[in-house]
Amino acid sequence: MLRSLLIALIFCFFSLGEASAQPRRTLHDAGAAGRLVAAPAGMGEALRLQRGGQTLWQSRDQRFEPFRDGAPIPIGGGQSAIGITGWSGGAYCCWTLHLFRRGAGGLAHIASLPLGKREPDVLRLAPPGHDGIVLADAGFDFWEAPASRAANLHPSVPLRWSGRALEPDRAAMRRPVAAALGTACVETAAPEDMPPPEQHVTTYASPEAATAALRARDWSTRGGEAPHPGVEAARLAACLIYSGHAAEARRLLREAWPAGAPGLSETERQLAARLACSPFAGAVRAINAPGAPFIGARCNRNGADQTAVFALDWR
Repeated sequence: MLRSLLIALIFCFFSLGEASAQPRRTLHDAGAAGRLVAAPAGMGEALRLQRGGQTLWQSRDQRFEPFRDGAPIPIGGGQSAIGITGWSGGAYCCWTLHLFRRGAGGLAHIASLPLGKREPDVLRLAPPGHDGIVLADAGFDFWEAPASRAANLHPSVPLRWSGRALEPDRAAMRRPVAAALGTACVETAAPEDMPPPEQHVTTYASPEAATAALRARDWSTRGGEAPHPGVEAARLAACLIYSGHAAEARRLLREAWPAGAPGLSETERQLAARLACSPFAGAVRAINAPGAPFIGARCNRNGADQTAVFALDWR
């Protein structure tokens, strides 16, 4: 016991010393307009936007790096930004993309976008046909882990440059039902050795077609290569909610879910709970009708309904 404690203390002190020994790094230098500096902070680093001897903005994470070696990132409307990624540490999680733009007043922070478990090296920010960034909401990652390879639902949010900040494009989020059942919501991770996400996502011609396809699946299966049909139903429901069709999402879930199959109520509660804690919750509420299902919950980040559905023991 004592030996284990001593080993743990040695590793702790080594980690602290290693963190404090990390050099202060300038990740982007725009001269008088400002610069982005990663400085040692505890066990990790602090990313600071500094101008004229002052720190105007900062964030902490385990490690910060320039996104795509500092290449400009199109944000729509012919505008661009530079990105710095922050990594929280851990086998799967998590990354955040901090965006900065140089304007008349100097370099300014315009957005911090949660990437979830998507590694920056395989991230595709702008899918075909989009002028700016489209982001999968990382709040719906790890929907069913470890079964189905830790399936993500990835409801997608188009973003726009407002002239002051990068924010959800509510007009672009309002998509037809057919788009929500098609390729409106696809994974934003796009490794080069795999087909683009929109080429391997399952699409459906109508809610009726989706319902029939889901009901024909085996709902008793556990694990396996393909997502459980309940996970696929939740993916479609999430995309419908993020497209302004929350009532249609509830209808699809209840019509597709076989009578007696467990998990429907847990799935509905979790959709509402995760949306409530999403940074895009306000935009999703705005594009849906007042009083629509799923959109009225309060955020409780430590609540049971945030837990991946495999842990709810309904399978």
